[in-house]
Amino acid sequence: MRINLKSYYIAKISFIIAAAIILVCGILHLHGTFFSTDLYPADNDLIARLKSSNIQMDESGIMWKLWIGFNAMFGAGLFFLGSIILYLVVKDFPYLSRLHFVFILTISCNAFFVWVGCKYMITDFVASMSIPLVLFLIGYLLLLMLPRAPKVKKHRS
Repeated sequence: MRINLKSYYIAKISFIIAAAIILVCGILHLHGTFFSTDLYPADNDLIARLKSSNIQMDESGIMWKLWIGFNAMFGAGLFFLGSIILYLVVKDFPYLSRLHFVFILTISCNAFFVWVGCKYMITDFVASMSIPLVLFLIGYLLLLMLPRAPKVKKHRS
């Protein structure tokens, strides 16, 4: 039983660290979108062109506003994913450990982030999404190797 509990707690810690990384990345992405110029193009002329260009689908879709909007939504999505997984792991890991579809969706979503990052984005982004992916996979594989989730008493606060 000791091995099972050890694996169980290593899985839990893996999920906590992975979710916290994604949550922090979401906060940093939102900060970079609204409170700094980190996610702005380096070329000021390009910014001017983006502010005066629209998409073909709808003339009210100004490229610069869409750029900010997509970055904001992505940051909020990372924040949500990290927050909800972190909350569920901390609040009721025995219950969450039985919800395999949540882990599969989380791992799939994170794997998609890594794939998109490799194809279209910067190395730092790929690394910041690869680390949680590896941790989610480790945690999930450890849970799958357990005969069943051990009964762990919840501490009420």
